[in-house]
Amino acid sequence: MRDIRYLLTAWGNWSGSRIGTEYKAAWPLATASCDIRPMLSDADGETVDRAVGRLKHFDPLGYDIVVAYYRGKASCQMIGEAMEPHRHRTYVSKVLERAEAYIAGRVAELLEAA
Repeated sequence: MRDIRYLLTAWGNWSGSRIGTEYKAAWPLATASCDIRPMLSDADGETVDRAVGRLKHFDPLGYDIVVAYYRGKASCQMIGEAMEPHRHRTYVSKVLERAEAYIAGRVAELLEAA
C-alpha cells in the first residue's frame, strides 16, 4: 500500500485545486511545468476523499485536523493553538496519527472493493 502521508499530501493538493464541497474543478487549472507537488488522478482523489469523508462521521476532531493539516497546510502547533482549550502539538499529532491510520484502512478497503 502507498504511504498514507504521501497519499494524504497528494489528496490535499488535489482537493485544494477544487471548488465547492465536492472539490470539482470549475475550470482547468494551469500548473507550472516545474511543479513537483504530489497530485492524484481524479479517480484516486475521489477514493481518498471518500475515506476522509467517512472519517468525519467516525472522528469529527480527526477529520478537522486532517483537513487543516493536509488541505490547509497548518502545522500541528498552529492547529493546537487554534483549539479551545489550547492543546499541545503532541496531542494534535496523536489525533492526526489515529486519523491517518483510519484513512489508510478505509483506502485499502475501497481499493480492494474496486
